[in-house]
Amino acid sequence: MIILTAAALGVSAGQMRSAAAIALVAALIGMTFAVAAITSPAPVSILAFVYAVLGYNGGLMLFVLGLYASARLRRAPRVSH
Repeated sequence: MIILTAAALGVSAGQMRSAAAIALVAALIGMTFAVAAITSPAPVSILAFVYAVLGYNGGLMLFVLGLYASARLRRAPRVSH
Protein backbone atom coordinates (compact mmCIF):
# COMPACT_ATOMS: atom_id res chain seq x y z
CA MET A 1 0.00 0.00 0.00
CA ILE A 2 2.92 2.32 0.69
CA ILE A 3 4.25 1.82 -2.82
CA LEU A 4 0.88 2.55 -4.44
CA THR A 5 0.34 5.68 -2.36
CA ALA A 6 3.84 6.94 -3.14
CA ALA A 7 3.38 6.17 -6.84
CA ALA A 8 0.13 8.15 -6.82
CA LEU A 9 2.01 11.04 -5.20
CA GLY A 10 4.67 10.78 -7.92
CA VAL A 11 2.13 10.90 -10.73
CA SER A 12 0.27 13.78 -9.06
CA ALA A 13 3.46 15.77 -8.52
CA GLY A 14 4.50 15.12 -12.11
CA GLN A 15 1.20 16.46 -13.40
CA MET A 16 2.01 19.83 -11.85
CA ARG A 17 5.06 20.00 -14.16
CA SER A 18 6.96 22.02 -11.62
CA ALA A 19 10.38 21.04 -10.34
CA ALA A 20 9.61 22.86 -7.09
CA ALA A 21 6.44 20.80 -6.55
CA ILE A 22 8.28 17.56 -7.28
CA ALA A 23 11.07 18.47 -4.87
CA LEU A 24 8.58 19.62 -2.22
CA VAL A 25 6.66 16.35 -2.31
CA ALA A 26 9.91 14.39 -2.09
CA ALA A 27 11.01 16.48 0.90
CA LEU A 28 7.63 16.04 2.57
CA ILE A 29 7.94 12.26 2.25
CA GLY A 30 11.30 12.43 4.04
CA MET A 31 10.05 14.84 6.70
CA THR A 32 6.96 12.72 7.37
CA PHE A 33 9.15 9.67 7.90
CA ALA A 34 11.46 11.65 10.21
CA VAL A 35 8.56 12.92 12.33
CA ALA A 36 7.10 9.42 12.50
CA ALA A 37 10.48 8.04 13.58
CA ILE A 38 10.89 10.69 16.28
CA THR A 39 7.40 10.41 17.73
CA SER A 40 6.95 6.64 17.46
CA PRO A 41 7.53 4.68 20.66
CA ALA A 42 8.36 1.56 18.64
CA PRO A 43 11.25 1.06 16.22
CA VAL A 44 10.63 2.41 12.74
CA SER A 45 11.22 0.29 9.66
CA ILE A 46 13.63 1.93 7.23
CA LEU A 47 12.31 -0.48 4.61
CA ALA A 48 8.99 1.39 4.57
CA PHE A 49 10.86 4.60 3.78
CA VAL A 50 12.77 2.87 0.98
CA TYR A 51 9.48 1.57 -0.44
CA ALA A 52 8.02 5.08 -0.31
CA VAL A 53 11.01 6.60 -2.12
CA LEU A 54 11.03 3.86 -4.75
CA GLY A 55 7.27 4.19 -5.24
CA TYR A 56 7.53 7.96 -5.62
CA ASN A 57 10.31 7.70 -8.18
CA GLY A 58 8.40 4.94 -9.96
CA GLY A 59 5.32 7.16 -10.16
CA LEU A 60 7.38 9.97 -11.64
CA MET A 61 8.87 7.58 -14.20
CA LEU A 62 5.43 6.25 -15.11
CA PHE A 63 4.22 9.80 -15.65
CA VAL A 64 7.18 10.66 -17.89
CA LEU A 65 6.74 7.43 -19.87
CA GLY A 66 3.06 8.28 -20.27
CA LEU A 67 3.95 11.70 -21.63
CA TYR A 68 6.40 10.11 -24.05
CA ALA A 69 3.84 7.54 -25.24
CA SER A 70 1.21 10.23 -25.64
CA ALA A 71 3.54 12.38 -27.74
CA ARG A 72 4.47 9.40 -29.94
CA LEU A 73 0.82 8.52 -30.51
CA ARG A 74 0.02 12.09 -31.51
CA ARG A 75 2.82 12.12 -34.08
CA ALA A 76 1.98 8.70 -35.52
CA PRO A 77 0.64 8.89 -39.07
CA ARG A 78 -3.01 8.00 -39.35
CA VAL A 79 -3.76 5.48 -42.04
CA SER A 80 -7.25 5.26 -43.48
CA HIS A 81 -8.32 2.35 -45.61
